[in-house]
Amino acid sequence: MLSYLSKLLPRLEHAPGIAAAAGTAGAATFVASQLPSQLHISAIPVSIVLGAAAGNAAPSAVTAAIKPGLSYATSNILRTGIVCVGAKLSAAQILALGWTTVPAAACSVGAGVTIIPMLAARFGLAPRLGALLACGTSICGVTAISAVAPAIAATQA
Repeated sequence: MLSYLSKLLPRLEHAPGIAAAAGTAGAATFVASQLPSQLHISAIPVSIVLGAAAGNAAPSAVTAAIKPGLSYATSNILRTGIVCVGAKLSAAQILALGWTTVPAAACSVGAGVTIIPMLAARFGLAPRLGALLACGTSICGVTAISAVAPAIAATQA
């Protein structure tokens, strides 16, 4: 039990990657706040673009130094954030939208997680990629993909 808990806590080697993730998130929040409101672009896609650009531009020594912390941030910290966002949404808020909200959402998510993997298979995509696309499309986008990827042992190959 203690060894499991020690894996959840950040270590000194995680600091550069956590700092890089926090810096990217801060920069993305600023950039998104400067975009015209009509575009409705949140900090999340901006953060993905900034992170991808920085990751490709960084020297390999920097990438190696921040990798442990980024892995920690994209697993433990991201999952904690998802739980916090979910906890913020109460049953009263859902029901305030009307009683039809729950079955409509259930049907929408159910259809997405059923139909999208079938379409992915039809187009020759790997089953894990189909599952990630289904979760991302049906639930909440990149956050769901990031949370589901480790659970289904998704790889970049």
